[in-house]
Amino acid sequence: MDIQPLVWQLQKDTKNRQNMTFQAMITFPDALVANLLHGFVAKGGALDEALTQAQLKPMPASLSVHEFVRLCRAVTMLLDDEYGGQNERPQPIGTFSIMAAHVSHATTVDRGFERLAGFHNVLDNTFKVSFHRHSDTAHFIVQRKNPIFPVTELGVELILVLTHRFLAWLAGTWIPITKAWFDYSCPNHYKTYNQSFPHAKLAFQQENSGFSIPRSALDLPLRRSEEEAVGWARRTPLDAFLPVTIEEGLSLQVAKLIESAIERKEELPSMQDLADALNMADYTLRRRLKREGRDVPAIRHRVRRDFALRLLTEGDDSIEVIAIRLGYSETSAFVRAFKGWTNVTPKSFRQSGRLSVRQD
Repeated sequence: MDIQPLVWQLQKDTKNRQNMTFQAMITFPDALVANLLHGFVAKGGALDEALTQAQLKPMPASLSVHEFVRLCRAVTMLLDDEYGGQNERPQPIGTFSIMAAHVSHATTVDRGFERLAGFHNVLDNTFKVSFHRHSDTAHFIVQRKNPIFPVTELGVELILVLTHRFLAWLAGTWIPITKAWFDYSCPNHYKTYNQSFPHAKLAFQQENSGFSIPRSALDLPLRRSEEEAVGWARRTPLDAFLPVTIEEGLSLQVAKLIESAIERKEELPSMQDLADALNMADYTLRRRLKREGRDVPAIRHRVRRDFALRLLTEGDDSIEVIAIRLGYSETSAFVRAFKGWTNVTPKSFRQSGRLSVRQD
């Protein structure tokens, strides 16, 4: 991808950084940001306007997840295109919300994938989307109709990540990806795919792009309401880019014990409580978790984060009630922790899913 025009415009706009390249200025990861802005500029967008609206002037040395999300939203709003200029035909603001509402009326993950594929095929002319069931796996596949669209890898990455994250969110559980494949060469930012497609076997230069999940996941019921699904869509792409931690082994057992306590609205278990429940000494628990590269505070942190997101989108409990349920002695401590996870307050996060897209 030729990003030199973007470099020139950035250098012209920020004279004090004339010796910096575009990649050096943006490191989250730089290729994703470059691809996003490439699609924006290719559709006639003014880079300076996007940076201003995203509150990224002067341009920071690197972009956090939250700054990248702001930039995505600025590009979307300015183009009135929820795919940010990546696809052949723009998807006007509100398209994701309509899709989310439509898919939310499916009863299972299987039917959800069918509805989502059908929706894409009606409204988007960039891909032919299909969903196939096999003996042990199911495949979600996107096939380009025109080789020049989407204009960068980001267009493919977005449809795959958003599709998987949304269906998993509707089901209320993580759906493992066994394999992910792409119809382009391995990009320089391929290491970020470990976060987008955790534990998946990756393949490049394939005939099409897609991912596979275990067939057993297809029978999972969808648990979210239409209102909750529309809220998820209105926060896009924030939810999809939040960090994903997949617990395994002993770490998973510890996480489930903590999750169970929150579900039952009980006090969160201490280290000793966890060790007793697992029939081992507390020092043994620490040692075995260390072998997995984990510890109890980190696992508790992840469980709290995931439950906070869930409780804020599923119900109407006050922020104070949610803070207590998650084991925080003070609401202010919960608010600080939540801002560390999402860069917004719990109240703002909840409201962002309830306001219209143009107000978000």
